[in-house]
Amino acid sequence: MDNLSIPTLSIGNILGEDPLGISLFRHSVKGRNEFEQPHKHDFYLVFFVDSGSGLHDIDFMQYKVSDNQIYFIRPGQLHNWSLKEGTSGFQLMLSEEVIQVFSNLSPFPFFQLASPSCLSLHTKEFDEYRKQLQEIEKLLPYKDLLTKEIVVLRLHLLLKLLQKDYVAHFPDNEVIVRPEKIVQKFIDLIEIHFHEESSVRFYAQQLNITPNYLNILSQKYLKTAAGDFIKDRIMLEAKRLLISTSLSMKEIAYQLGFNDNGYFSKAFRKHTGKAPSDFRESYNFYHSSH
Repeated sequence: MDNLSIPTLSIGNILGEDPLGISLFRHSVKGRNEFEQPHKHDFYLVFFVDSGSGLHDIDFMQYKVSDNQIYFIRPGQLHNWSLKEGTSGFQLMLSEEVIQVFSNLSPFPFFQLASPSCLSLHTKEFDEYRKQLQEIEKLLPYKDLLTKEIVVLRLHLLLKLLQKDYVAHFPDNEVIVRPEKIVQKFIDLIEIHFHEESSVRFYAQQLNITPNYLNILSQKYLKTAAGDFIKDRIMLEAKRLLISTSLSMKEIAYQLGFNDNGYFSKAFRKHTGKAPSDFRESYNFYHSSH
């Protein structure tokens, strides 16, 4: 998209190479942090904070960074952090292809839309993950096929252990681990069509079910009405575009399927409590050009 003022980073952008889809490196903050500006990834990131402090913003939710935390970031999410000197831990970067390898089992709840992005653990619990990461770290330099397969298996075990702890801390998200296939298809369709389609009827037709039944499934598994779930996704994208691009209100409204700029502004204000221009202004300190 034109007019982007922030980048979408790949693993290669960060590490200067294009690895096979699994990258693990030790994170340390010495002086100014290069990721204070908002940015997106085209990969999954699991950030293990061994020790440290600061702030971490993920899709307009701000978290206070502290010891023994784990952050989960999906491709396309807008995030930035301001970490204090001395913050250390591990960054685990995973390509979409790697996550797809594990798709035959239950999906990871921490990578689902609208799931909490931060898991706080006790020191003993976090220590177990540190050991797992150190074992993977030892194996990554080896390039033979068998060792690569062992890395993938160790990674899958790590993610499944994370899933167990995550669901224990966020029991309301357990139902999302085993959603109806129709609900997952609904979520996937929204990602494809939300720019131009906002009606429950459209998605119900795509799924060959009635709008009423789609709403029942949405209430049960997503804890919100189908129409509200669609609106939430549209408004999230509106927020992302407002602070990550220099597009005009009219251009943003058009990109999100609003024929009338005034209707977009009214819908945005109803959803966020702020006019689009006020929302953008509240984040303008991110933009060095402003």
